[in-house]
This record gives sequence, structure tokens and C-alpha cells, in this order.
Amino acid sequence: MDSSYFRDKMLSQIIIGYDWDTSNNFAEITLVSNDGIISSFKICQLAEYSLYEDFSASYISQCKLIVNNSMVYLSLDPYDELSNEIDLDNDCLWFKGSNITTV
Repeated sequence: MDSSYFRDKMLSQIIIGYDWDTSNNFAEITLVSNDGIISSFKICQLAEYSLYEDFSASYISQCKLIVNNSMVYLSLDPYDELSNEIDLDNDCLWFKGSNITTV
């Protein structure tokens, strides 16, 4: 999975929740493509997130997805999309967890 799964889509829904079966927080993100295809992604073991956003624009034109062995970082409005570094101070609408899956 890479950032192209998120880019050029409309943000439909963000759910922050708690899974009682696994005792972990999660974020579920639902997107809609230009041709109406709905896709959902779940960030498991959500450790941190920032939803500081004005929500006036739901179109995702830039995206940063960093995945390594122990962590996933997703920003749907990064300050620098091409950087492979996490920028918690400047990125907007970001999520940090243990892994990401399609729902």
C-alpha cells in the first residue's frame, strides 16, 4: 500500500474508536473516488492523531504514507508530501499507529 490509495479522492468519513476485542484504539478512514468507488482503511493500535483541520476541503490532493516494521504514519494534508520524515508540527490530518489495512 502506498499514498496513491488516498490521493485524488474525497474524504467521506473518519472514525476514531476502540476495539474491545483487541483492547486497542483505531482510526477508520473512508474515501470516495471520482468515479464513486468507496474504499476504507483502518489504522490499528492508534497511538496518536491530529484532526486539526478546517474541514472546508475534503479533497485529498497530497498524502504522505510512511510504513515500517513497527509503525505506520498517514498524513492526508502533509506540509511536504515528498519528505520521508514525520513532521507532527507541520502536517495536518495525521494518524500514527502500528499498521494499516483495507476494510
